[in-house]
Amino acid sequence: MAVCGVIAEYDPFHRGHERHLLLARQKTGADRVIVVMSGSFTQRGMPALLPARVRAEMVLRCGADIVLQLPYAFSVREAEYFALGGVHILNSLGCVTHLSFGCETEETDALRAAARMLEQPDETLDAEIRQGLSQGLSFAAAQGRAVSRRLALPQSAMTLNAPNTALALCYLRSLIRLNSPIQPVPVLRTEDYHATQLAALPSAGAVRGALLRGDWQGVQKAMPESAFSLLRQAVIGGRLCAPSSVDPLLRQTLLHAAPEDVARWPGVSEGLEQRILKAAETAVSREELIARIKTRRYTYGRISRALCHGLMQVSRADLPSLPPSARILGFRESARPLLRQIRDSGFPLYTRPAREPSAALDVRADDLWAVLAGLPRGESCRSSVVIVKE
Repeated sequence: MAVCGVIAEYDPFHRGHERHLLLARQKTGADRVIVVMSGSFTQRGMPALLPARVRAEMVLRCGADIVLQLPYAFSVREAEYFALGGVHILNSLGCVTHLSFGCETEETDALRAAARMLEQPDETLDAEIRQGLSQGLSFAAAQGRAVSRRLALPQSAMTLNAPNTALALCYLRSLIRLNSPIQPVPVLRTEDYHATQLAALPSAGAVRGALLRGDWQGVQKAMPESAFSLLRQAVIGGRLCAPSSVDPLLRQTLLHAAPEDVARWPGVSEGLEQRILKAAETAVSREELIARIKTRRYTYGRISRALCHGLMQVSRADLPSLPPSARILGFRESARPLLRQIRDSGFPLYTRPAREPSAALDVRADDLWAVLAGLPRGESCRSSVVIVKE
């Protein structure tokens, strides 16, 4: 049996995601698709717009067979650990044969070569990266240019620092690191990752923006009908977490934070805690705060994730090296036999986070999400697994 794994956030699920799942199944000949999806918080360091349970049902109704949750300790991390967490879970299930991901290039051989080089960098590569940094390039751009030049890659594979390609390299590096037999299968991404305007195949950011400004007609066109229906039900039921909900709690957290406490947050080092606390004295919103802290060295994503860890009161010591387990968010009825096979693999799967010691951070994240959304705490622990009938 061919089983394709996908690692995603689906915040929210849109037609571009639907296209990827369809092509991933076609290109791999997969009988089943297993998705490992972020929970209440995303890699951007922000709460997801919708609860994980709603997003899981969206993807189950639009192409997936099983949805597992990527633990908070890996979902709110830099690309290397986001990828490592997801790949480790898929590799541990004992049944996944392929890993598919969106990418700005389908040059699999070039991606493999670049991943191997990054896993075992030499002095020459390091020197070329430093040269790029000295010329004002970001680390991602300097690294991408250095690897492309060293491998003499064709022009079609020269976008190694493009957002999805950079993440794809992290997936391949994780496969190498874990000595995994899973085969990578890139699917060409045609839309702009950073696009803010809706298109036929929109970015998740564009869909979020349209939803937050009330463009319901645009959002409906951008999403499969079954996913849009679930979105509408969630919004009517008050189950949406707006980005601005973070602002008051973040200001309060920083008001009472000591430098030594901030220094323990993941992503904070080299005096960044002082810069954060200084900016917090006058910034009135999260976006303004990040704008005052951000430099070429301290990227938007790194700062945003650090602030999220601060809200969660997470220190570096709280983050495991690999996910010890995964939560089952939902599955299609016809996938029950595969779930039974996965359970026999020995990797722990659970459905009730309140009873799972390794889920403590995820329970805390779910409760924080609920507070920000104005909902009762503990709702996630009480929610049942999504089961989609055939």
